Amino acid sequence: MSRKAPLIVIAGVAIGMVAAALCFSEPAEAGTCSPVKAKGKAGDIATATTLAQVDLIQKAAALGGKVTQTSTDCVPGPKGVVCRISAVVCPK
Repeated sequence: MSRKAPLIVIAGVAIGMVAAALCFSEPAEAGTCSPVKAKGKAGDIATATTLAQVDLIQKAAALGGKVTQTSTDCVPGPKGVVCRISAVVCPK
């Protein structure tokens, strides 16, 4: 095996990884929905939930869609409450 063979293999793998990344990073097709997760952390449940909702709204806006289904889970911890929202964002 020559010295150039490993470089050709590495270059081929790099090109394949770039192609795969570009394939999966395209905008969502019309009619498809995406799962989204948002998180908020604060001293009380109300504030943590509000922060998680704001995060969810920002992510939905970045995807150009609207939130259709949500589920919220809040867990108290030693430094406050962490709320996580799992949602589905569909095109407008």
